[in-house]
Amino acid sequence: MKKILIIRMSSIGDIVLSTSFLKSVKKKYPSSEIHFLIKKEFSDLVKKHPSIDNLISFDKKLGFKELMRLGRSLRDNDYDVIFDIHSVFRTRVLSLFLRKNLFKQIRKPRLRRFMLFYTHQNYFEKSFSHIKMYHTLLNEDKTFPPTNLFIDSNEDDMTKDFLAKNDIGENYIAIVPGAAWSQKQWSIDNYNNLMRRLIDSFKLKIVILGSTNDVICDQIIKDKSIINLKDKTSLRLAMGIVKHAQHTLGSDTGLLHISEAMGTPVTMILGPTSLETGARVTLNDSKVIENKDLWCRPCSQNGSRPCYRKEQYCMSEIDSDKVFENVNQALTK
Repeated sequence: MKKILIIRMSSIGDIVLSTSFLKSVKKKYPSSEIHFLIKKEFSDLVKKHPSIDNLISFDKKLGFKELMRLGRSLRDNDYDVIFDIHSVFRTRVLSLFLRKNLFKQIRKPRLRRFMLFYTHQNYFEKSFSHIKMYHTLLNEDKTFPPTNLFIDSNEDDMTKDFLAKNDIGENYIAIVPGAAWSQKQWSIDNYNNLMRRLIDSFKLKIVILGSTNDVICDQIIKDKSIINLKDKTSLRLAMGIVKHAQHTLGSDTGLLHISEAMGTPVTMILGPTSLETGARVTLNDSKVIENKDLWCRPCSQNGSRPCYRKEQYCMSEIDSDKVFENVNQALTK
């Protein structure tokens, strides 16, 4: 039996995308024992994934000594092959403790990213995706399995109970207004205008999902049809909520990738990020809404770079009418 280590330490969206690669590894090595190395803060995301036999998590504050200790621990596991689909300084340090001939590491398009962000010359092929990049380690570049996450039957029952107790039921959509960086957020006015139209048109419930730092969730309009769950769900419960939603809407953020991995299509509003940075949908019924005519986007890998303009046109020029039209089409299929 082969023992395989897959390294993807962060973040939510990238970890979700890595589940496609995980499934391909399991298919190629069906009798293998697969270990997955991840930061502890993200481990709940894949803790019950059927393709992972051993989930190895570590604290994000890992110092150099602790990193060396982790490397020695991994070496003791005597892996037959190691797939590094993160490729950062920490994983290179870990590679020093593992057999080089067994260590396979992705090549990130760092030069192409630099050219794209700072000279706005796009040398990416149209078919580029993080999923495709991961699969180069398996010498596969054509068709890839969809991303996939799982909750067990008990968690699913708990989700249904939660939805019933909060008078949400089954006819609802999930909206995720926040993002790790404010530059990636659509405006609160647009969200509120959109929600009014959705409620009037479909008589459905709208569930707002967000964490403590998502201040935008506090500015959502008050309405009996809007259930604001900011900071009221665990990650696993949020996974269940998007699983049972009719649709999920938001910007380039982790919960939208989770939604697709749970089988629920999304509408993803893109501003400073783009397909080249990994902001890509995977389900046929999902859609990206973006302003393709702006020469200055994308401007950074994760959307963290402040806009030099007085107004961030990549987000402000996407109005609620355009997004409503897309969600309307999705809900009336």
